[in-house]
Amino acid sequence: MSSSVTRTYVLQATQPGDFTIGAATARVGQGTIQTAPIKIKVVKSENAAPNSGLLDQGQKRDANLFCTISLSKSKAYVGEQIIATYTLYSRYSSIESSEYDMPKLDGFWAEEIDLGEPGFNSTATVNGIGYRVAILKKQVLFPQRSGTLRLSPMTLNFRVNRSFFNNGTAVRITSNSAEVIAMELPAKPADHIGAVGELKMDVEVANTSVKANEAIDLTVKFSGRANLKLIDAPKLNFPTDFESYDPKITDRITVNGGGMNGSREFQYLVIPRHEGDYNVPSITFSYFDPSTGKFKQLSSAPLDFHIAQGDGSAALVTRPSKTDVKQLDRDIRFIRTGDLALEPKNHHLFASWPYVAGLAAPALAFVAFFGWFRRRQKLLGDLQGLRRRGADRVAKQRLKEAEAALKANDRIAFYTAIGRSLEGFFADKFNLGVAEVHAAMIAEKLGHIEGGSLAQQYTALIAECEMARFAPFENKARQQIYDEAALLIRRIVDQP
Repeated sequence: MSSSVTRTYVLQATQPGDFTIGAATARVGQGTIQTAPIKIKVVKSENAAPNSGLLDQGQKRDANLFCTISLSKSKAYVGEQIIATYTLYSRYSSIESSEYDMPKLDGFWAEEIDLGEPGFNSTATVNGIGYRVAILKKQVLFPQRSGTLRLSPMTLNFRVNRSFFNNGTAVRITSNSAEVIAMELPAKPADHIGAVGELKMDVEVANTSVKANEAIDLTVKFSGRANLKLIDAPKLNFPTDFESYDPKITDRITVNGGGMNGSREFQYLVIPRHEGDYNVPSITFSYFDPSTGKFKQLSSAPLDFHIAQGDGSAALVTRPSKTDVKQLDRDIRFIRTGDLALEPKNHHLFASWPYVAGLAAPALAFVAFFGWFRRRQKLLGDLQGLRRRGADRVAKQRLKEAEAALKANDRIAFYTAIGRSLEGFFADKFNLGVAEVHAAMIAEKLGHIEGGSLAQQYTALIAECEMARFAPFENKARQQIYDEAALLIRRIVDQP
């Protein structure tokens, strides 16, 4: 009979050089056997990940928690889109975000990418160390001027490893900065519309044969992956007998991880004023293609219009003129008849009871307002009293959150809401910070009630919720936990 045992190790070099892996030794029977040492030469990778340098720098700043700002490209033309990604790497099992300062964007126009609710949705290994990874934010950036444009570092504040018995540790981290070299566009052609990217154009005309003074709808649509929101309304050269108006703009643009794409549509209203056959030459516009570094021209087919003689009526849409408004009937006004709402003879407002009441009302209102204001200032000055009086109301609101989580069968949310209800009620009732809510303080404040049994039950229930929140098992039914929490809070409120 024969057998074998295999041990597999995955190693990752952190830097180039010559390394030796020592001999492996195994004890077999009464003796030992060993392998020969392994010599390995590690060279610098020519195809390293584009963000490996950022990860190394972030890991050196804080090996447990760091943030990076990565760009899809470090060199781009003015108006070309760049994807900026803000990524958080964490080794902590519990982390709470308090606040963060977004980097300042100097020389960029930015569009936010909707990522939904951020969270640690993936993992990564950096230099042999595993991390939980969360994408905090993504933006599409468009350089607005040439030169070196800089994204300032991002500053974030967190509280890590927080629990019922531990207030956790405050951690402040700063990301790297990022720079983009923005290149100026070459000499722009006269028909450039401000677009940079990949673009195509469609021109549609509802009807090319109409009567004079009838409206024509002409639509110019640009679509593709480009800075669509920065495209200017194109100027169309119509015959002098055609009257045109400013276009209606319709955007169907999406911004996602691939950048900005979709379409921008310009709808023109054109009215020919005289009959005849008219030709509109090919409509041409230019955009800049970053992939080739050159301008490209978009063109449409020529348009031929046949305008028949009109029926003499004006068009439905006309431009206002000074002759549209005429003044009529300046000589005599009509005599008013019917209920004229006249006042009785010798009846005046002065010295009447409405007059006296109107004079006294401001003074009475001022006295009432002053009394209300003094009472409100007195109540607001007693902040501790306000907090104690509101403890029961706040606890009931938090218990409603626990009840909703109970109905939704959400274990984590249920025990989190119950724990917050108990801790928050105790802190508000005795004007304490949440960090001061611990077993000793509960015994001090509630030890005189019911021989100390109320304090013991309160502490035990908080600890049981904390344990059930992180452990995979539960000692009691959740409905029983909810009823006990509500009863304990009510027993404390009923104390004189």
